Amino acid sequence: MTENDELLLLRALLRASDYGVLLSDASRRDQLCNRRFCEMFGLESVDILQAQPEYVRLHLAARLKDPEGFLQTLNFVYADPERVLEDEVELMAPKRRLLRRYTTPVTDQQGDIIGRLWTFLDITRTRSTEEKVRAQAAQLKEQARQLAAALKVVTGRLDKVENTLTQTQQQLFETEKLSAVGLLAASVAHDIRNILTPLTIELTLADQNDPAARAESLHAMRRQVDSLSLLTHRLLALAKPDTLERVPTDVCALVSRIIKLVQAQAALENVEIVCVAPSPLPPVPADPVQLDQVLVNLVLNAVQAMRATDGGTLTLTLDTHNAGLRIRVADTGLGILPHIRKRLFDPFFTTRPDGAGLGLFSCRRIVQAHGGTIQVRTRPGGGSQFTTWLPFLATPIDSGEPILSPEKYYL
Repeated sequence: MTENDELLLLRALLRASDYGVLLSDASRRDQLCNRRFCEMFGLESVDILQAQPEYVRLHLAARLKDPEGFLQTLNFVYADPERVLEDEVELMAPKRRLLRRYTTPVTDQQGDIIGRLWTFLDITRTRSTEEKVRAQAAQLKEQARQLAAALKVVTGRLDKVENTLTQTQQQLFETEKLSAVGLLAASVAHDIRNILTPLTIELTLADQNDPAARAESLHAMRRQVDSLSLLTHRLLALAKPDTLERVPTDVCALVSRIIKLVQAQAALENVEIVCVAPSPLPPVPADPVQLDQVLVNLVLNAVQAMRATDGGTLTLTLDTHNAGLRIRVADTGLGILPHIRKRLFDPFFTTRPDGAGLGLFSCRRIVQAHGGTIQVRTRPGGGSQFTTWLPFLATPIDSGEPILSPEKYYL
């Protein structure tokens, strides 16, 4: 490629460039400029190339916002031929524009400075976009600050509402406890009166000379004492379980003793008790006192569920299932309606006029503390079955309240 070809190629590149380009020689005379440069400053190329440098500089300075600063920068640059500079100038005519100016010395093949290159790039739109972005960022920052302040206020209000709700809940809980105490007291008084009245009568009848009548009265009094013992068990079942004292427990022996305990009351209700259990069954790590309370409560509930049917059959079934012991207590009563069934384990919920609504709640709490489960299967008119499952391996005991998650109900 010849020198003339190179010059033609350079002129073509300058025409296509978006930069305004001006090339001056070592004597500060302008030797070359492109069309873009002339468009920026409203000049003709012939005016630049034929005029004196002072004329061109004054012409350019007159179109800038800060002409004095522009001329000072030129003198500053030309005072040091090796200086490289990049800054910004604001053009007022022919159009208001912001230009990025860059200048660097031009050297020949030997490294000698033979001139200076000036380039100008229109960054008006870019700077406008940057300013819009900064403005939007500042606006977003202010909105974020306002939202944070509003959120802080809302959070404070929510904290107050939460505290109010907590206090209200505590008050309601205390009210519920007082109501439960009242219901429990009424229930206990009613049951004790029902036991003491016939017991007093039998004590009177026992003071007879007839041995047969005396024996019958003693037998009746024994039944009333058994009923009083059952009442004691029921009161224990309503209490909050104490710390578990787990020992290997023979549940079959426990069930056998409970059957003997409730046999008299079951006979009064015309209820037959049937127990189905393989022998032997592995012992379960459990608290026998608390497990006794659960089973007594379930058995008494089953007996009472068959009052409306003038008796029936209570079936206790024990077997192994999923690495644990399964105990099923089934009755042949009228079953449980769906809207009642969903609330069976809720505290203070009861369908009995003399009930406190804590029996099944206490049962579930004790069973969950053992790491087990309690479920109910019922069908209106077809009886009910409560299934308790206890693991053979002891599980960790939660020191807090048990999780009151909804039970699984089956039809």
